[in-house]
Amino acid sequence: METGLAGRVVVVTGATANIGRAIAVAFAAEGARLVVVGRDDEAGAVVVKQALAAGAQAAIWGRCDVTDYEQVKALRGAVLEAFSTVGVLVNNVGGNVDLGPFAQSEPDQWRADIDLTLMSALYCTRQFLPDMIERRQGRIINIGSMSGEIGDPYLAIYSAAKAGLHGFSRVLAAEVGEYGVTVNAIAPYATRADDPGEAPSSGSRYHPTRGVFATLSPDKAAYRGKIFKEGVLPEKWAKASQIGQAAVYLASDAAGFITGELLHIDGGVRWA
Repeated sequence: METGLAGRVVVVTGATANIGRAIAVAFAAEGARLVVVGRDDEAGAVVVKQALAAGAQAAIWGRCDVTDYEQVKALRGAVLEAFSTVGVLVNNVGGNVDLGPFAQSEPDQWRADIDLTLMSALYCTRQFLPDMIERRQGRIINIGSMSGEIGDPYLAIYSAAKAGLHGFSRVLAAEVGEYGVTVNAIAPYATRADDPGEAPSSGSRYHPTRGVFATLSPDKAAYRGKIFKEGVLPEKWAKASQIGQAAVYLASDAAGFITGELLHIDGGVRWA
């Protein structure tokens, strides 16, 4: 399928591991000009190299903590200086800083989850959207989660933030459609990197020593096993590359008449 993405400038946040890395490489294979955004310089350099090897016309590293609005402003300036325009924004950053019953949680944790999962997308969209409106074309793809649809026990704030991201996507699609900008979201569930040996970035919640799941206290670690739900397919985990290909499709010319949609990639978990 001809996607029309060759030469298009694509910004992918949280692009240094798992879903984000797969999305970046998928766009690279279409000949896009790629901005790999994250906080881990070493992991970012690896993804830039992978993107160029996969076929990206260009790939640059954009170091940015997207929970910091001033850093996002600086990122926009650097991207426009390098490429003059942005055709696709993929808001992939998201995650949780802890897990456990809401009744035992504290406001600092709530704010951290909301900043990471929802505010990051608002910040990046606010910075890159005006240029799309001015040019009357663009694609915004928000990586949500089935947590925002069915809810994950012990991840109440993360689930709520993802639900907010889904709602934001629908409303924004209605606001900016007249300018030729589409806004869609993807809701994955239980996704793993294609390569089990892929090194996670230092900021990943799956990092073996620094990630939130590795640093849980024993009592909280027990909650993790109660979160997972099974769908209806033999495969119980999605591949990160499947999320990447879905993002490519939503950004492609073939999806030009699709906006305000939430694409479930969940193995049927929502109705199993």
